[in-house]
Amino acid sequence: MRSSWDLTIIGAGPAGMSAAREAAGRGLSVLVLDRQEQPGGQIFRSVGQAGAERLARLGPDYAKGLPLIESFLNSGSEFLGGANVWHLSPGRVYFSRAGASTAVMTRYILIAGGAMERPVPLPGWTLPGVIGAGAADVLLKSASLLPRGPVILCGNGPLILQTAAHLREFRVPVAGVVLTGNPAGALGALPAFPCAALARPLYMARGMGLGLRMMLGAPCHLGAGDVAVRKTGEEFAVGFRSRGRVRELRGGSVLLHEGVVPETRITRLARLGHAWNRRQRYWHAAADEWGGTNLEGILCAGDIAGVRGVDAAVAGGRLAALEVCRRLGRLGLDERDTAARPDLRVLRRGALVQAFMDRVFAPRPENLQPADDAVVCRCEELTAKELRETILAGCFSPDGLKAQARPGMGTCQGRMCSAAVAEMIAHTLAVPLERLNPYHAQSPLVPLSLGELAAMTIPDEGL
Repeated sequence: MRSSWDLTIIGAGPAGMSAAREAAGRGLSVLVLDRQEQPGGQIFRSVGQAGAERLARLGPDYAKGLPLIESFLNSGSEFLGGANVWHLSPGRVYFSRAGASTAVMTRYILIAGGAMERPVPLPGWTLPGVIGAGAADVLLKSASLLPRGPVILCGNGPLILQTAAHLREFRVPVAGVVLTGNPAGALGALPAFPCAALARPLYMARGMGLGLRMMLGAPCHLGAGDVAVRKTGEEFAVGFRSRGRVRELRGGSVLLHEGVVPETRITRLARLGHAWNRRQRYWHAAADEWGGTNLEGILCAGDIAGVRGVDAAVAGGRLAALEVCRRLGRLGLDERDTAARPDLRVLRRGALVQAFMDRVFAPRPENLQPADDAVVCRCEELTAKELRETILAGCFSPDGLKAQARPGMGTCQGRMCSAAVAEMIAHTLAVPLERLNPYHAQSPLVPLSLGELAAMTIPDEGL
């Protein structure tokens, strides 16, 4: 493999594949790195290996990943699956693959790492048989594994609707749906609905149909809070408060979901600027519509720059590739702008829909505050009570709490507890959440042996 590239893309989801296809098609040398062995990201996980029956059951939104993956694999770009990027800076990317670390030189880097389910600690969320709805979707797509029914769905966000539809399609019974969003949020979103419906009428109609079928297909409890899971034998019980009453559902497994958030550890490691999404309560990489960031050599595309869905990710990846081509002299400004018009329209229509979605599925801050007995840091097995005591003793930042009580010191390096820790500090000390910076990301992002580091060859400077 060559040691220098025009463009190195981190992430082979919709944004990364779209960018690679465009850049390679215009003559750039392109390297694409992804943790998974196959391209597709989470949304198109294993679509290339899915049979006709599974494709039909999972629907056209999943199947449309097939032509994208096929065109990406035939684009002339180099794809390396199973590659974990552990450090980067403008002009250089370090990654580990099959027990060996490699450093490559690159003129531009595009980070297209995507998003993750928002971890929300609650009592019982670490029990076997309690997983994220997104994780259940991955298991279905990659291994045809289904949760044990009847399933209790709990949380907030459009993925709840999709998960309920998939369970119904595969004939898995649903014991009930515990919706933790604010019912008033839908009313507050009504002013944004006409623009969203005009921008993407079929998308909005499909979403409303999924919601209606979910409501009719299983008992739904609105405005739920104080959710806790316990297990007796093989049966789960989910207790919660809804409409002023304490209620309980029983089932064979529990799927949790509280929306998705950008996975920003790698952009924080790169020292990119970040912006705060007030309604969805998350940080995302600050990038313009061309993917440009505060660092000249690094661009961002897809959900890592704000969760906007698969169509926006595809468009954003292509726009970033066109911008790289312009910067490298392969395209003039007018040529770039002409080629970009369809994708800019997709982004602008998507922004109108997302403005509506962000209001409808806004998380309730009180539901992001873990109960005292909830395990917040799974790696270090630290409860909310232990962390609150440290905060009250004099701790004013996530990095400070990390130093004093060790949340974020484990294998996941704060991936699962960072947001919850910030929510707890903001609530306990009554400070605005957006004033608290997330954990400071450090290299390496993944565990490495000293032998692997010692054996790594560093390429010469220059391209």
